[in-house]
Amino acid sequence: MADLRGSVVVECVGPMTLIEVEDVRDRLRDSLGSAGRVEVDCSEVGETSICFIQLLLAARTSAAGRGVSLHLKQPLSASMRDALERGGFIGMSGPARKADEFWIGVP
Repeated sequence: MADLRGSVVVECVGPMTLIEVEDVRDRLRDSLGSAGRVEVDCSEVGETSICFIQLLLAARTSAAGRGVSLHLKQPLSASMRDALERGGFIGMSGPARKADEFWIGVP
C-alpha cells in the first residue's frame, strides 16, 4: 500500500454501500496514519451510496487535521459521478464550482 516516498493509493472497487465501506474506512485510516499523500482511486466504483461519500468527506477532514494530502484520482466511475451529482456535491452542468474541486480534481 505505502511506498518509500510516503504516497499511498487506496483502490475502491465494486459497490460502495454500507457493508463495503468498512473495509475502505480501515484502509483509509491506516493510510492516513502512514503516508503524507493519499490518493483514492474510485475509477472502478459501482453502486455508490451516500455513506461512501460521507466516508470520503470524513477522511478529507481527518487528513487535513494530520497534514496529509488527500485526493481523488481521476476519472471517477460513472456511478460515483452520478451519486455526487444527485447529492449536490458536484454541479450537473456548467463550469466547475469551487465546491467541486475535491471531487473532480480541479486545481
